[in-house]
Amino acid sequence: MTRVKKIALMMVSVCTVFMISACGFTVEQHEEIDGGTSGESQGTMPAGEEAPEQVGVLKSVVSSDEIILTVDGQEGTYRLSADAKAQLENEEVKKGDEVTFTTYSIGDDQETIDTFIME
Repeated sequence: MTRVKKIALMMVSVCTVFMISACGFTVEQHEEIDGGTSGESQGTMPAGEEAPEQVGVLKSVVSSDEIILTVDGQEGTYRLSADAKAQLENEEVKKGDEVTFTTYSIGDDQETIDTFIME
């Protein structure tokens, strides 16, 4: 009879541990709810929302696909969308110009300029 009690106690203990671990609040669940730690969700937009407009100065053209802008005193490299590339090629935007633009992310650390907003 003591052997049956030991097995029953062990099964109850194992089941309790599984239930507690399955119901716990994990780091992954926190990141799904909150978006993770600060800075990780920067630049991401919920579906259906407009990206905020940013203002910067066009410092240089790195290649046909990338430019360097100074935004809020910090230089950053941005990828160009097809529309933004066309605006640059048509000289609607030139080196040294203060530009207003919107960005989006394609899943990596570098933001893509959607379009330059002409006023």
